[in-house]
Amino acid sequence: MSQKEMRLIPKPTGDAIVLEPEAGKLALEGQGGDTYRCGGCKTRLLDNVSHMDVFHGEPFDAVKCPKCGKFNQIIDDGHHHH
Repeated sequence: MSQKEMRLIPKPTGDAIVLEPEAGKLALEGQGGDTYRCGGCKTRLLDNVSHMDVFHGEPFDAVKCPKCGKFNQIIDDGHHHH
């Protein structure tokens, strides 16, 4: 189980896919072992996700934190291949 902090980014442009979970909800939940938290307020945004969930599931560009309103991006750890 690893905890990872996401990187704060400026508000994405119009055609970006942004996950906007409701307050108290997760943007994504899976069966993996990684938890991603908001880079600003440390709220859990993605829970129990795997590399496959994050990089090969439904595509998204950013996650808007329902608590602080900041936009977060997953920092690719280098295993991702386009």
